[in-house]
Amino acid sequence: MKFLLTLLLLCGLSLSAHAQIVRMETVLGNIDIELRPDVAPITVANFLNYVNDGDYDNSYFHRSVRNFIIQGGGFTYINGQSGSVPADDPIVNEYNLPNTRGTIAMAKPPTGPDTATSQWFFNMVDNTNALSPSNTNNANSGGFTVFGSVVGGMDVVDAIAALPIITNFNEPINEIPLINYTSGSIQQSNLVLINSAYVLDESLHINTGLNGSWYNAATSGQGMFFDYFSSIDKLFLAWFTFDTVDLAEGVSANLGNANQRWLTGLGSINHETNTVTFDMISTSGGLFDNPQAVTNSEAGSIGTVTITFADCANATVNYNLTSPAVSGSFPLTRIVNDNVALCESLSRQAATSR
Repeated sequence: MKFLLTLLLLCGLSLSAHAQIVRMETVLGNIDIELRPDVAPITVANFLNYVNDGDYDNSYFHRSVRNFIIQGGGFTYINGQSGSVPADDPIVNEYNLPNTRGTIAMAKPPTGPDTATSQWFFNMVDNTNALSPSNTNNANSGGFTVFGSVVGGMDVVDAIAALPIITNFNEPINEIPLINYTSGSIQQSNLVLINSAYVLDESLHINTGLNGSWYNAATSGQGMFFDYFSSIDKLFLAWFTFDTVDLAEGVSANLGNANQRWLTGLGSINHETNTVTFDMISTSGGLFDNPQAVTNSEAGSIGTVTITFADCANATVNYNLTSPAVSGSFPLTRIVNDNVALCESLSRQAATSR
């Protein structure tokens, strides 16, 4: 019996480079922002400089305009004292993207296009026309530069925008959104604080998003299935090899017999290198289309396999099998990319919890 993956070779897999994500941890929840250095490189670099310096830590949203924007990046509240985010030199305007709902753009004074420093705002509605350079109200602004968009936590952004607003309270903070405010002086508990802002770790952290079928594109009959058990921090591997499989050009190895179903293993994970090492066993005596009792060999009796995951869609297999005596390596790719986004999201969550 030969397990064929020929049709799977027709499944294209297009991969894009990992997007850079900045997380704002606010008192109302997290906001994840995907940056766009491809269209606003100077603006992104400027924003990241403030983030990496910790300038937005303990800052707060100081302006909210209904059905328009919410704004931050200008003022801090630390140890009971209000202050200002230290502003670097103004940057060049890079208006390229429209100010649609859910995007983040640089705020700036109306004195010219190249005047933005530390402040930014989230667009609560489609402000494409209102904030474009063609709008007569923005004749001197050159438009407002969008440099990213919210990819997680838009409900938090909406919750901030829905808060009561105190107007003309204290210039220049005169449209401030507040939590549970009634009257009197504003307390820290009333402010929508950003406790911290930081770049999310984009390196892979092994998670259940890796589960599913993978294959060796150089063959028509070789694939692997993974299942991660987080409770024991182990990865299960089923290697579909069956009869003769070409492992490399000009090399043919018989990794099974006609009644062999698969090779399997439960692997130990090295989270520092994203490698998993399996002591392989063989499962034989049954057929997919004719279920019957199967026989498992002892762990390690077939040899070892090490999988190194490069990202959520690519890995390298190194094998050293004793029955038959063959060794080598080959690339492994997802059959379909349905779980890639899930894997990347879970990887970011794992990064922040370690």
